[in-house]
Amino acid sequence: MVSGSTARGDADRWSDVEVGVFWERRPTLAERVAVADVARAADIRTVNEGSPPWYDHVYLGAPRPDGLMVEVVHTLTSATEEMLDDVLTEHRPDGPSLDAIKGIVDGRDVHGPRADLVAGWQKRARTYPRELAIAVVRRDGNIEQFWRWQMLVDRDNPLLLAREFMRIASQLLTVLHALNGKYCGHPSAFKRLDNLDLSLAPPSLAARIRAVFNRPAPEGAQLLRDLVEETYDLIELHLPEVNVDLLRTNFRSNRKPLDAFPSAD
Repeated sequence: MVSGSTARGDADRWSDVEVGVFWERRPTLAERVAVADVARAADIRTVNEGSPPWYDHVYLGAPRPDGLMVEVVHTLTSATEEMLDDVLTEHRPDGPSLDAIKGIVDGRDVHGPRADLVAGWQKRARTYPRELAIAVVRRDGNIEQFWRWQMLVDRDNPLLLAREFMRIASQLLTVLHALNGKYCGHPSAFKRLDNLDLSLAPPSLAARIRAVFNRPAPEGAQLLRDLVEETYDLIELHLPEVNVDLLRTNFRSNRKPLDAFPSAD
């Protein structure tokens, strides 16, 4: 099956092609390389260790890094079904599994004798369980140590400041995806901010996230704080099972300055 931006129809000149292949038994490395040979690959890099999934980076037209990269993800049908059970039945919000299910839901052009099996997975995954949304929001909605941005400004460390803003914005977007019943487990899902398609979200979400990183740090921090608080309002309204008061308490907590502690005599 074809997945990712190619399947969704929003690929651009920077995009790779993502292909998922489902096996009843582990493929041999020779079988995988033979497929690349039939495609007249100019280059191939394989990852063949451990349990599924296994990855092939196949370069067409020119060797790495100039060719068009086709990322082929090989996995087992049994592993896929176990993953679906873990996420959709047991409601375990594992990031890689959420991304894999997103790939299945987005996928199209399924070929092979078991195409009906993949269609069944897609039908099952199209309904995002409420219990899963609650689990994701409880985990990623717990945004702690917001105060660190001020520490990093005081230390003149823009590198770690950007990382902190990225951490918080990524947690925020993961929460909003769950709130909207959309699979998302990794910041790579946010490659196109204008294509987020989130009906339940703070207004002007993409523009405000960009501004977090483009404005001076105090302004960016205030924008981020407002986005988090507005997201908590949405959680309170649409997922009342989540203890939003606890999330707010953790988010608003401030590190005490050193002079708040009594000095030793």
